[in-house]
Amino acid sequence: MYDMTPIRHLPVIFVNGVPGAGNQTVAQTISSMTGYTMIRPGELVRSEAVKDTARGRLIADKLQSQEDIPEQLTVDIIKEAMLQQQDSSGFILVGFPKNPRMSNMFNRQVKWPEKVVALEVDTEVAASRLQSKLSELGRPAAEISSARQIVREAANKVKSVHKRFGGHVITLDSSSNPKALATTLKQMLFDTIEKGQRRQSKLQIPISASAPATNSPSAPATNSPMTNAPVANAPVANASMVNAPVANASVANAPVGNASVVNAPVADAPLTSPPPYHTPSYNLPTYESVPSTLPSDLQEA
Repeated sequence: MYDMTPIRHLPVIFVNGVPGAGNQTVAQTISSMTGYTMIRPGELVRSEAVKDTARGRLIADKLQSQEDIPEQLTVDIIKEAMLQQQDSSGFILVGFPKNPRMSNMFNRQVKWPEKVVALEVDTEVAASRLQSKLSELGRPAAEISSARQIVREAANKVKSVHKRFGGHVITLDSSSNPKALATTLKQMLFDTIEKGQRRQSKLQIPISASAPATNSPSAPATNSPMTNAPVANAPVANASMVNAPVANASVANAPVGNASVVNAPVADAPLTSPPPYHTPSYNLPTYESVPSTLPSDLQEA
């Protein structure tokens, strides 16, 4: 259903930590340094919930009953957002993935991330931040008081996700001030940023290199009067020319040499801006949902 080929050459970074670890703050810092597009799965899901579609109604029902959104549905929405921004230099997924199943889906259907920024923060600090967030959202008192439990349960899932990515994981203490975070992140992501810049440079090289090809020096040869002049003024020679089609064949086919020049720019077609992506219409698949005590809109906190 989704052709992710245009996305697979772009760098992807996951920012993943428990609620209250500062997922969004860290992601925004990385985005400012790299220019990568920040994608917030929770925000995408909530935007989809207000649409009068089968998928929108399904999400709205799940949010209303405080059930977890099916993993595949979330991954599908992320893929659509990425395809709509193919001209991006890279992507940062905030608070993603929530569990190993979701990471497996993304890795298989899209690509492996270049880096997974694993956020570490003291449980009490994260719980305090989460309580403040829940209060701002007007959540029930019972849910606010369960912030510590939410953080502890999320921590187990986050750790299992981080194990999945092995050497791709870089651990960051997110309790530092923003300036210190930025400095640390720049050092940690240096190689990823450099690779992305080299990739962009390579894509731009063929554009300038191919320009001279349109002005091939072979063009004047087709209009040279020297080849036809002797034939028109020498009847004796013309007789031999009538019986020698091979000699004329080269003249008749001379313009063929220009065909490659005319069509040369075709090789650069993939480097032009991609056409706008339109969300395909399809029958809503059956999504399997796994119960979770973590509110779906707090993973990015």
